[in-house]
Amino acid sequence: MRTETSSSGTVSPTGKLRPVNLRTDLAPLADLIELVFAPTMDDSGRAAIRDMRAMSRAGIGGVLLTRLNELAMGISMGFVWVEHGQLVGNVSLYPARWPRSAGDAWIIANVAVHPDYQHRGIARRLLDHSIKAIREKGSTDAILQVDSDNERAITIYERMGFIRERAFTSWGRSSLVNPPPPPETEAFITRRRPSEWQAEYALAQRVRPAERGGVGWLKPLDESLFRPSLWQQVVDWFTRGGLERMVARADSAPESELLASLWIETGLAALRIRMNLLVAPEHVQYGAALLETTLRRFRSSAFIVEHPEDDEVVDALLRRLRFRPHRTVWHMRLPLSPESSLYGTH
Repeated sequence: MRTETSSSGTVSPTGKLRPVNLRTDLAPLADLIELVFAPTMDDSGRAAIRDMRAMSRAGIGGVLLTRLNELAMGISMGFVWVEHGQLVGNVSLYPARWPRSAGDAWIIANVAVHPDYQHRGIARRLLDHSIKAIREKGSTDAILQVDSDNERAITIYERMGFIRERAFTSWGRSSLVNPPPPPETEAFITRRRPSEWQAEYALAQRVRPAERGGVGWLKPLDESLFRPSLWQQVVDWFTRGGLERMVARADSAPESELLASLWIETGLAALRIRMNLLVAPEHVQYGAALLETTLRRFRSSAFIVEHPEDDEVVDALLRRLRFRPHRTVWHMRLPLSPESSLYGTH
């Protein structure tokens, strides 16, 4: 999900802000989003554009059938700016589906303005209207992602009250790269036992604190991430193909400290295996052992890792294992009420 904005200016009196109409707006929205974000669009972004055009061709019946589609739902809850009959601006809104104890957040995404209409305040008007709509839902937070080099957009978001939490970099590794040699560190690697959720949670509290965005995008630091209910495990299996948690210790002793954790999402139809590494800098060799073992296990697969941009130790490890950085984004959050619970204030 993308965000883009421009400096505020005078909005044309001929323009009109209105809710998205799925029956008429999908095709021009696909064109606008592709135009604005083409330079940094990834596989999932291109797939979303294809889905939008397919839904547009399906007509009214197809739109009705996709009401439960997350992409269609987010677009339908958003707003567009129309100038002289042309759709030139957009913002999409999605429920973040955080764990209930973490709050009720909404995602602001696809903030796009046609290049010919930028610097006129259109993006700011779309954002103001969206935040008002989110407030009216009684939500605790609005969240978004923005490219780390888009200082103009970041400045505007900060003026609106958004907080920079942490910058994350997406790292990719091609399936054509040879697997690494066996790990040199004599780590004891195994699946995480259910009873070890507190140890893994403690590790996450140290390396991914709540006040810095938690575990990652749409993963606020919350106990439910580490001991999900049976129902959540079923949902995860259908949406992500299941989540495998591998951990590393110095030895096999039951009391041995959990030094690193690796989450592996294989997905039911995913093009890449997604991984999330939790490790402190002084124990990076155990994180390396987890990654090297997994790369050898899925030797013909492509991988993607999202990791904090400020973790130079793991950055060096990923480069050594021939991962390549693709995109760095800031995760930003706007607290909307005193009940905003991300920092344990409710």
